[in-house]
Amino acid sequence: MDEYNKNGRQEEEELSRRLHEKRVSNFSLNIAEEDLESSQYQEPPAINSYSDPSVAQRQSAQATRNEKQAKKRAARAHKARNKQKRKGNRRFFRVVWLVMVVLVSLVIGQYGVDGINDMLAVGRQAVAVTVDIPVDPTTEEVADILEEKGIIQEKSFFILYASITNSSEYYSNGTFQLDTSMDYEAIINNLQRTANRLDTVTVMIPEGTSVVELAELLEENGVCSAADFLEECNTRELDESYDVLTQMPDEGNRYYHLEGYLFPDTYEFYKNDDVTSVVMKLVNNCGKRLSEEIRQEITDSGRTIDEVLTLASIIQAEAANKDDMYMVSSVLQNRLRDGAQYDIYTLDCDSTRYYPYKTQDQIPEDQRETFVSSYNTYSIQGLPPGPICNPGLDAIDAALHPAETNFYYFCHDAEGMAYYAQTAAQHQQNLVEAGLR
Repeated sequence: MDEYNKNGRQEEEELSRRLHEKRVSNFSLNIAEEDLESSQYQEPPAINSYSDPSVAQRQSAQATRNEKQAKKRAARAHKARNKQKRKGNRRFFRVVWLVMVVLVSLVIGQYGVDGINDMLAVGRQAVAVTVDIPVDPTTEEVADILEEKGIIQEKSFFILYASITNSSEYYSNGTFQLDTSMDYEAIINNLQRTANRLDTVTVMIPEGTSVVELAELLEENGVCSAADFLEECNTRELDESYDVLTQMPDEGNRYYHLEGYLFPDTYEFYKNDDVTSVVMKLVNNCGKRLSEEIRQEITDSGRTIDEVLTLASIIQAEAANKDDMYMVSSVLQNRLRDGAQYDIYTLDCDSTRYYPYKTQDQIPEDQRETFVSSYNTYSIQGLPPGPICNPGLDAIDAALHPAETNFYYFCHDAEGMAYYAQTAAQHQQNLVEAGLR
């Protein structure tokens, strides 16, 4: 069986071999003759030194033109894409800008409506509010105070209004009562007028008060500082504003220029008041109190206002009471008029010895032993350079209408009882009787 199978495979292999040889021997390529001729290989024309140069130039120029055209087409395409992109961006930003304009307009519109309503006090209930304004405040500081107190709601609009209306140049310091129903104009008008202040202080200035004592009194009551007041009392800037000051001599040895012209009375001042306003109020009152009738009497006396006030200030300081003023005036004027006949050349008034101080103890310690007053009537003849205090109307009247006496001396005991004498000997006896010797 095995042998039979082996012979069968050999026969098959032999048959396959013969068929393959037959196919190979019968294989042929059928190509038409004309196709064969057209497909003959042709060498490309050689480029060498013998070639036509114009052909190469044209080919190169054409290639350059093709390249440029390609770049232009690419640029146009890029530009078109950018243009389209910009159109899209413009539309986007236009939408954004429109939204922003609308929003800003709404905000500004609302700000304007709120500001105008606040400016006109629309819808605010009337409530009395007290505010304290500092010295020399700015509009911003005032606005902060008003907003804090609920008088205004729109601080920035108040500042804008004050700037536009030129209302921010001055605000009076002090305490004011405002109403929440006030509009901006009413608020500013109230804050710029000192007459509307509530922080007033009543100061009673006694007759015979000196400039130094008055400065201390004003500082104690919170009106102004003593140093500022004393400095203001040495200015001559008010001389041309008040006729009562026009007859003042221009002497350099006056301690305080306005001493005697700050009329003693009861005044209403403000806390932290303007020192110039304080002095002006005092001088103005002096001018009013020296009526036309009094001024005419001063003229008839042959003296100036300054001389009468100087004499009255000594009478005010020396006399024990109103009645005594006329007696003291008599003694002083007897000495001034004819004292030389009795070997009396000075007024010898204790009140002038240490001026501008009342007593030696008031003199600064480092000056106490060497201090010499130019007002000391024990060493100078006649009246001192100016008043030694601010006299009242009674002392002024006594200076104009002295009692008719022959007395040249006077003194007072501890209780204020007065002693008068015609001679020095009588005066010495009075000193002993008064307990002064």
